[in-house]
Amino acid sequence: MNYRIFPKIPDCQISVLGFGLMRLPLLSNSDEIDKEKTRNLIKIAVSQGVNYFDTAYPYHNGKSEIVFGEIVKEENLRDKIFIADKMPVWDVKKEDDFYRILDEQLAKLQTSYIDFYLLHAMDGSRWEQMKNLNVTKFLEHAKSQGKIRHIGFSFHDNFDAFKKMCDEYSGFEFCQLQYNYIDEDGEKRTQNPGWQGLKYAAQKELGVIVMEPLRGGLLANPPSGIRDIFASADVPRLPAEWALRYVWESQEVITALSGMNDESQILVNCAVASTAFPNSMPQSQLEVIKKAQFWFESKIKVPCIGCKYCVPCPKGVSIPEIFEKYNNASMRGLFEQTEKILLTDYENLVNWNKGANQCVNCGSCVKQCPQHIDIPLKIQEAHNSLLLKI
Repeated sequence: MNYRIFPKIPDCQISVLGFGLMRLPLLSNSDEIDKEKTRNLIKIAVSQGVNYFDTAYPYHNGKSEIVFGEIVKEENLRDKIFIADKMPVWDVKKEDDFYRILDEQLAKLQTSYIDFYLLHAMDGSRWEQMKNLNVTKFLEHAKSQGKIRHIGFSFHDNFDAFKKMCDEYSGFEFCQLQYNYIDEDGEKRTQNPGWQGLKYAAQKELGVIVMEPLRGGLLANPPSGIRDIFASADVPRLPAEWALRYVWESQEVITALSGMNDESQILVNCAVASTAFPNSMPQSQLEVIKKAQFWFESKIKVPCIGCKYCVPCPKGVSIPEIFEKYNNASMRGLFEQTEKILLTDYENLVNWNKGANQCVNCGSCVKQCPQHIDIPLKIQEAHNSLLLKI
């Protein structure tokens, strides 16, 4: 395992591969976390040198922190790892909420401190709201009490909003950004700082944690068009390895979070992490990445990463599932076929009253979407396309 150091935190060596706890394995036919499988995965990751584990208040409907905390305590892992957790800023209505929620998180994690604490899913508007609620006072108080050790934020907005947030509070020590070879130019498809954010964070001496390096698993299990591109390269690699190496190519990146839910993923990713270094990919390999990037740009209809922050929908619309089907249909070339077909898997959602036709345009999902997608507009577009007999 390779390790990197935060510019402002030189005493912490962080594994370049971090374990994201947002998509843990589930029990069969259930939304409940499979604790024993999760325990095994965490133990394997630690044995392979992974020491950064990232959870959050809403992950698995609040169960991620609880299950992870139980496993860490039962396996006596606390002194072997760094825990990252996040303040759900959308739930903060008054200043006291900061303190109440942090204490709740510490209790769920069964620990007296959190190593890396982030303001979750920040954007320009939320930063203004949090400043009005004295968020920096809270962060400094929590740090002085030893409840949190290092202060950061995760971010989903444009570069200008990111720059403003970095500039206005010098207490930030790190940040968490969405970055992968599709989202390199962050504002091209989604409102994210992209490569500009990496460079500016380095300028401000903020270490960068990368979320979605595999874009919700899409880059680990891509369509055949992408596999064909990689097969033409002069070096044999799995799609996930191409994606991870691209992220670790940037020296600004301290660690990349991967939501690994089986043993093989951990072992493969750890093997790559042990041999990936900044500025190590030759131009010929970067050109292969560019070809893959252009392919995705021409095919992806909606920049959804499947985080599921938009659900449950008050009307039962299966928003992430609709977008997944829409993107998959495009990437499989179904919209270019001249022969008429019916995409029956989406028709099933409609018949189960989970289709876009149930949307009443209430906008509750839009407020929760970190990608700033106009969800009512895009699911109607998906509905019209997927039900169309091409």
